Amino acid sequence: MDWIPIAGWVCFAVVSLTAVAFVITSLRERRWRPAGVAFTLFCPALALSAAALLVDFPAKPWIILAVVLAVFIGVVVVLVPTGPIPRLQIPGDPQRIDERDAIFHRFYRLKPGSPEFDEYYREHPDKTAFDEKVRSQAPLGYPGSRTYHSTTSPFQSAASDVLDRITREVDWTPEPVEGAPVELTAAESTRRIKGFAHYLGAKMVGTTKLNPAHVYSHIGRSPGEWGEPIELDHTHAVAIGVEMSFDMVRHAPDSTTITETAFKYFEAAKIAMIIARYINLLGYEARAHVDGNYRVLCVPVAVDAGLGELGRLGVLMTPRFGPRVRLSVVTTNLPLVQDEPVAIGVQHFCEFCKKCATCCPSGAVDSGDKAVHNGVEKWQTHQERCYRFWRVQGTDCALCMRVCPYAHPTTSLHNMVRRTLPRSAIARRLALLADDLFYGRRPTGPSALPEWHAKG
Repeated sequence: MDWIPIAGWVCFAVVSLTAVAFVITSLRERRWRPAGVAFTLFCPALALSAAALLVDFPAKPWIILAVVLAVFIGVVVVLVPTGPIPRLQIPGDPQRIDERDAIFHRFYRLKPGSPEFDEYYREHPDKTAFDEKVRSQAPLGYPGSRTYHSTTSPFQSAASDVLDRITREVDWTPEPVEGAPVELTAAESTRRIKGFAHYLGAKMVGTTKLNPAHVYSHIGRSPGEWGEPIELDHTHAVAIGVEMSFDMVRHAPDSTTITETAFKYFEAAKIAMIIARYINLLGYEARAHVDGNYRVLCVPVAVDAGLGELGRLGVLMTPRFGPRVRLSVVTTNLPLVQDEPVAIGVQHFCEFCKKCATCCPSGAVDSGDKAVHNGVEKWQTHQERCYRFWRVQGTDCALCMRVCPYAHPTTSLHNMVRRTLPRSAIARRLALLADDLFYGRRPTGPSALPEWHAKG
């Protein structure tokens, strides 16, 4: 039984180091609540544990043994797989979606008095009253919203305006440098494109066959003749993801989030456009699909390409960044290797977490059970409620992104937790309990904005 005290001290050292690492990580992230909660909980517990290890009493070996076994069993339970991971279910036959049904089309393409405006509301009279009320609110980035500031709001407008100006024309044609298409195997073209995309700044890149159901049926917001049927016969797609800064998202729903969104859409567009042009120069068709100029639905393509899963809050949930990503896509007839979709535990975790729904200031995030929408079993976000709050607030909100337990920074401790979530249903339950304990069920008050973005 001489090994029992040694095991106790080893266990004590591991728990102590983990606690210290968590406090230091929280302080470095400037997140005072988890640091304070951890300090309050761990200090007395570790002090009592140290005293128990130092003082002799009759039941000491058995208590140490029980604690060591409990810690060991807890680690095993968290790490050992507990059965198949629930995956996104597609029980129906998804149909192509008309881009004119997307809410951004109504507020970014339709102009009062235009023939398109009159035709749309003649065919959709049920949307007229709501849309008129929203149009009475200040546009994003303009005076009249809660977060508007004369020197900080133009940050996002500058990025958005430049993005809009350089992404209007992306329907390029193949121009092989050597006069004829370069002959490539699917494996080589995939290796080249993924490596180039990462070099350009992509944090995530996946390739897949293009599902025709993920191509919009008619032009809405994007450039081109309004209402014209979309014909896109490309066979493959490259999904590109860029990380949104946690330090910017943490201030949601303040204006830092829309600054970050605009800039990261710019970054994603830059990568997609260069990749598409690269493929053109190899002699193959390619089109970049970027913010404001899509012909495809980026999230379903990214799911097919293995970048993540569709979560409750209606956006892509990724293994490393949770929902803190912005996407672009390149479609092409260049053969590519097909990546496999991933399952990271989101379908199960989102069932019971509901933080995004609880904290959503507009009640837009679905708080109920999944239902089948266009052939896919999923949670359906109420886009009108969401966008109405955007206009009142003057930002793209992102509070659901801020509170998501998958959205923590990519530090070592958070990454350790992330690695357990796909394996174990128990780990997912414990992760939410710990997240509620240390970070709170609802977001804490606003933290100080970055000095360059502060309203003062």
